[in-house]
Amino acid sequence: MNAQQLVDLISSRTSAPLKRMETPGPNAEELKLIVEAAAAAPDHGRLHPFRILEIPSDARDALGELFAQAVKERQEAPTDEALARAREKAQRGPVLLVLVGCFHGSEETSIPKYEQMISAGTALQNMVLVAHALGYASRITSGESARAASFHKGLGLSENEEFLCFISLGKIDDPRPAKGRQEAQELLSIWTPD
Repeated sequence: MNAQQLVDLISSRTSAPLKRMETPGPNAEELKLIVEAAAAAPDHGRLHPFRILEIPSDARDALGELFAQAVKERQEAPTDEALARAREKAQRGPVLLVLVGCFHGSEETSIPKYEQMISAGTALQNMVLVAHALGYASRITSGESARAASFHKGLGLSENEEFLCFISLGKIDDPRPAKGRQEAQELLSIWTPD
């Protein structure tokens, strides 16, 4: 693959609507490739500032209960409909992953948190690009519920860990083209010293 082919692959990746995402998702071998791509992300100081959780299909109902609990914590009297919508979020996407930030504080390293977050972000990009190359659609989601303390505890995250996002992977017919992306000339400028 040459550089232009790589840029074309990157440019053709779009976020897929979860409601249109169908089975199959990546199998175990393909998922291993996707995670290997994450491991290739730049990592200043070799801090390994992220990890990935897979939510298997038989754990989706339990994840749905975490969503519902988070809604109960935010709303005084949530409706049954609101709780059902919250639980349904756990069922989206044939393969569901969680990107977890494992950030190191200033007492452990001089590398600032923003650099560690950039590392996690590049891991995420590597993952969705390899999934795309394998023929899978992706969607990155988060939301207020996933930042609740009960959600953090329910996922078994450590004190230094943070939920970053869900990554849903599956198949989609007729993917939509990307919209609103900037052109290279809009992004690149030349610095000139005073």
